[in-house]
Amino acid sequence: MFIYKRASHLVQTPLQGSVKFIVFGILLLLSTRAFALSPRYDLGFETQFYGNRVNPSLFPVLSAGMKFNSESEDATSDDHDQNEYAGDLKFQISPSHPRAFEISSRNLYWGEKDQSYESPLRFTFGRRLIGWTKLDELWGQGQFEPIDSWDRLRSFSQGLTGVFAYTETQKFNFRIFLSGIAFPETSPNVVIEDDHFAAEHPQAVTSAPQTFTLLNRATPLGYKIDIPSIAKILFRPSFAFMMETKREIPFFGKFVYGYLPLNYFPIALEASLAIPLDQIVVNLKPRLIHHHLYDAEVAYRYDNSLQFGLIALVDQPVPDAIPADYTTTPLSSSISWSPWVQYEIKQSKIILSQIWVFGGLESDVGPYADPNSSIFSSRILYRNATQLAFKTTLGTTNPHAPSLILKYIHEYSIKGDWLAGDFNYKLKSNVLLIAGADILSSFRDVSPDKGAEFLADMRPLGRIRLGVNYAF
Repeated sequence: MFIYKRASHLVQTPLQGSVKFIVFGILLLLSTRAFALSPRYDLGFETQFYGNRVNPSLFPVLSAGMKFNSESEDATSDDHDQNEYAGDLKFQISPSHPRAFEISSRNLYWGEKDQSYESPLRFTFGRRLIGWTKLDELWGQGQFEPIDSWDRLRSFSQGLTGVFAYTETQKFNFRIFLSGIAFPETSPNVVIEDDHFAAEHPQAVTSAPQTFTLLNRATPLGYKIDIPSIAKILFRPSFAFMMETKREIPFFGKFVYGYLPLNYFPIALEASLAIPLDQIVVNLKPRLIHHHLYDAEVAYRYDNSLQFGLIALVDQPVPDAIPADYTTTPLSSSISWSPWVQYEIKQSKIILSQIWVFGGLESDVGPYADPNSSIFSSRILYRNATQLAFKTTLGTTNPHAPSLILKYIHEYSIKGDWLAGDFNYKLKSNVLLIAGADILSSFRDVSPDKGAEFLADMRPLGRIRLGVNYAF
């Protein structure tokens, strides 16, 4: 019985390798109009230093990006007053590992302003980051909106792509999303060469074995991926509905429903002996799954400094058909609870949150299933965890005042810890210096309730980050 951890994330990049240029072409085509709007560009260079257990331990990254939006233009026409647009594109590549690259976008849309009051129903078109659930904001789950986890330790949400409709009443806001296109999340690059995994990205950690003991002899393992067609990956229906109270009142409530594709691809595998008996061939089959999401949130703003709330999210995957000769982990319904409290004073903000996740996984099924362990890492990042985040600007009058962001997470079920820090300093108005670090530990590899391997998998990835960003 071999263990194949992180498989659900590892195969995303071979799938996305063919998708990236399609996505880039679509985004560039949609943004053609924006180039006349004097977008803001930036160039960056960052070096990441990892420990000796990670290869490559030195990982330089070059980045180039652009941003534009209607708020930066002069609002001199009625058309501009009633409409808005926003977009961004980011490209990253490692010069020493050129197959480690990504293209991403949070927003790229055009349409009528939500709060324009010009018509009862307003529309926007394109890729838009809404923030359907605060759970994704606090815990990076990527439930509603796909996440960019090319740097898993600094992942962020990206927008959904389609048609957005918005309307409102005196007390409520309503939003509907509809699409037939689904871009999956972005993950670290992994390449299969000569039937073996070749990780160009240091965060593409894997414990996929290279041999398996068969008849008292170490037999090599070879990996192949059954990649679905690009059409099956991209053209998947999506629908979401949101109803929330106006933010003007101290009490806040929100309900969201979504029928969306899972933003990553769970894996099924089949193993067979090659002829002659000198290798075991492992076929990996990505599963394209939809799920129903129900999100309910309540919050109360005590004053301008203090607010607190509670989030409940139910995730119901739609069962898919898997051949009996494949081994996989069936996905079951889960419910997540997350209370949070936020306190702001001057230029500082403190956020304390907790998460409990129940359900979501069943025992593996198939020829290689083991009731005591799972072949795959789970989609459950945390089971029982507390997070404390602190953000501040060190100085209130200096426009070049540095900023500091600290985050600490403790996962009780695996006794894991993650301390993250980022320090940004504006050397000039357009030159930003960046320094950061991550310290991770874990005493267990998996929760007794299954899942929550995220900190355990990321454990070798303690690092230091140094970089500079130039905007023009």
